[in-house]
Amino acid sequence: KTSGMAFRLRALARASGPRSLLARRLRCSMKATPRFLSGSTETVKVTFLEDGVPVEATATVGQSILEAAHDNEVELEGACDAQLACSTCHVILPQEIYDTLEEPCDEELDMLDLAMNVSDTSRLGCQIKISKDMEGMTIDIPQSLDAR
Repeated sequence: KTSGMAFRLRALARASGPRSLLARRLRCSMKATPRFLSGSTETVKVTFLEDGVPVEATATVGQSILEAAHDNEVELEGACDAQLACSTCHVILPQEIYDTLEEPCDEELDMLDLAMNVSDTSRLGCQIKISKDMEGMTIDIPQSLDAR
C-alpha cells in the first residue's frame, strides 16, 4: 500500500513534468525503496570490510546496505539521509552480486562520479536493498583520504 506522502510526492513529480529534477530523483529513489513495509524478520549474514578489517554483520532482508551498516555499528556515513545528494555511503560489491542488480540511475552515477576509489562494482549503499541471495557476501567500504 502506498503511503499518503509517497502519493503526494508522485503527484507533485507528475505536475512538475517527467524531466524535472524532482521527477527523476523520485523515480530513482522509488526503485531503491522496497514495495513492502520493512517488517521482514528474515536475515542474512554479510561481512563489511572496514579499513581492510572484516566485520561480521547480520542484515535484515529489505533494508539498505547503509541501514545494515548502521545497525551493526559499521562506519558508513550516509550524510544525505539516502537522498542521492552525496557519495559517503559508497561501497564496492562482489561482481556476482553487482551483476544481479538493476542498473544505477543517472543520479546515483552522478554521485559515484564524486566518490573516491570507485571501481566497476561500486554502488551507493543507500540504494541497494539486502536480499536473500546476498547471504555471505563481502561489502568493501573504500578508504577515503584523511583530510587532516
